[in-house]
Amino acid sequence: MNADILKERNNSTVNLDHMKNFLGRILYGSEERFHELMNLRDRMVSKIRPISDENFYNLDRDEKYEIIYRKSLEIFDFLKENNISPDSPDINKLGIIGAVLGPEKILFTLHTAAFKVSIDLWGTEEQVKHWHSIMNSNYVVGTYIQTEIGHGTFVRGLETTATYNKKTQEFILNCPTLTSIKFWPGTAGITANFAIVMAKLIIDDKDYGVQAFVVQLRNLQDHKHMPGVETGDIGKKGGFESHDNGYVKFTNVRIPLLNMLAKNACVHPDGRFEKTGSELIMYACMLLLRAGLCSFGNCLLSLSITIAVRYSAVRRQTSNLEGIEPQIIEYQTQQYRIFQSLSTTYAYFFASNYLVKHIINVKNITNNFALIKPADLGKLHAISAGLKAQTFNSCLRFAQINRLCCGGHGYSAASGLIPIIQEADAGCTYEGDNVVLLLQTARYLLKCAQKGISPHLEFSFQSELKKSSLYKFFQAYFDIYHTLYDQLISEISGRMFSLVNETGLTEYQAWNECTVQLVQIAKLYVSIFIIWCSLSDINSNVDKNNQEALTELFELFVLYEITEDYSTNIMRLSVVDADQMKNFSERLYLLLKKVRQNAVVLVDSFNYLDSNLCSALGAHDGNVYEKLFDFARNSKFNQKEVHDGYTNILKPYFHRKKLRSHL
Repeated sequence: MNADILKERNNSTVNLDHMKNFLGRILYGSEERFHELMNLRDRMVSKIRPISDENFYNLDRDEKYEIIYRKSLEIFDFLKENNISPDSPDINKLGIIGAVLGPEKILFTLHTAAFKVSIDLWGTEEQVKHWHSIMNSNYVVGTYIQTEIGHGTFVRGLETTATYNKKTQEFILNCPTLTSIKFWPGTAGITANFAIVMAKLIIDDKDYGVQAFVVQLRNLQDHKHMPGVETGDIGKKGGFESHDNGYVKFTNVRIPLLNMLAKNACVHPDGRFEKTGSELIMYACMLLLRAGLCSFGNCLLSLSITIAVRYSAVRRQTSNLEGIEPQIIEYQTQQYRIFQSLSTTYAYFFASNYLVKHIINVKNITNNFALIKPADLGKLHAISAGLKAQTFNSCLRFAQINRLCCGGHGYSAASGLIPIIQEADAGCTYEGDNVVLLLQTARYLLKCAQKGISPHLEFSFQSELKKSSLYKFFQAYFDIYHTLYDQLISEISGRMFSLVNETGLTEYQAWNECTVQLVQIAKLYVSIFIIWCSLSDINSNVDKNNQEALTELFELFVLYEITEDYSTNIMRLSVVDADQMKNFSERLYLLLKKVRQNAVVLVDSFNYLDSNLCSALGAHDGNVYEKLFDFARNSKFNQKEVHDGYTNILKPYFHRKKLRSHL
């Protein structure tokens, strides 16, 4: 064990076991479930070799794909042997599967999180029974196909068509234009053999909107394409090297009437179209996916800050007056950067887990969202869209900052930070571009303002929390957030009204003129949600010393937001004055010293194994340089003492030069 990191752990006031149990209760519902799953994780790692032991980040893309494919199957088999469903929300959390796959995703994520969920939510009882029977008796790998080369967030603009043929009682799928070719769906390139496909329903030349269809992509016997189906991998991307994001083109692909998921809308054999349920359920499926993405993004952030904090405790640089190189965690500039990431990680942890539990609870009490009220769905859509956007905005921002805080070694794949940055980068655009999602949240906020109703989620714990000393401590901060929100939404509403009624702009033009402000109000709305969730959890059954450490960390998060993210509008709208803002900054600097004492144990509390991190810099024992050197030695460039480049290129080049010199 490295002496510096051992000292950090010994000097901390945080009770590590209690903090692990506290976070485990939040994540899994109870300490018993937490320990049960950690035991499962440890047994899984002992049986399935983690990618951290496979020299994974020195491998080529084909090799990475095969490793992830094989280990995904091994994980599925292991879970079934232990009577656990692979699509259990607990299992899909990164800490379990991530013990084998690190920050990489299991290859069948869309099969469990989108393909099966869509069938269960959008299919009739007959269809659910039919497709589950097929899945159970065949090797089915499903995916979800919506995005096209020319169309993403604007679902109504999708061009892929499903035209109903009354004579044969079939749908005929076509991608009639270049821009209608499906693009980006995960595992659609070479892996999946079935898919949920979103396409415009056409009956007698009339467009009935986008509907969901189950389509077989490949033969179950030899994995070759079904007639009229063309799929392929889209090539190298900025990340996700082990996954085959694909393109899919349909040319007169025939599927039976049963294949249109008909819980909410159906086509009768004679071609008559009928709405049979609420269209709201189509959107409810996205709630589960986005809530899960919030948790996933936060897990990525917690991995990156664990690496950065541990390395900062081990790395020494630039001698002081005594000629001793201090740990870089001693430098205020280092603390200022990484502790913002640490405080954000904890705050978003509390918020994302509350959202997941809340949406699952709503799903259960509304009969799989069938009975959900439009107003409740609107509120859940607003907060899930906004939190997904802000989670990945923060994840990308801080993963990159954490990389920079690890200096040159942070740029090595051995740091484990590069794939996290790549995943976070992709997360800012998949399942909804972050800016577009924030604007969707803002649209909801404007509607609430126009109706004179509160957009904020009502919490069952709210009245009890307001009685606590913790709430009273943070009440002044709360007042700043709520005052700023009220003033901003009033300002934006007034400006849009003026643009329409006095300037003569259309509502669309007025909206476009205010979108920068609208994104700001959406972010603030998400922050208010995060504050309530965080304070509720910190106020719960927590060890006294741990609660003090969490309170300091959360106050630091709030002060960063006030002095950095929202300071311009706070000062412009005179929510606080310059002296108050100065006091906030000084308080922030004081908290850096307090958080510094507990930083290492706070990241230890995430309970990650080294195989979760896949990082030489973030190793639990702090033996960074030994692991960096091992990684370097394992580079594929080093397999031969004399590389083929010398034999095939440099040696002949010198030989030719030598011959010419004798001529």
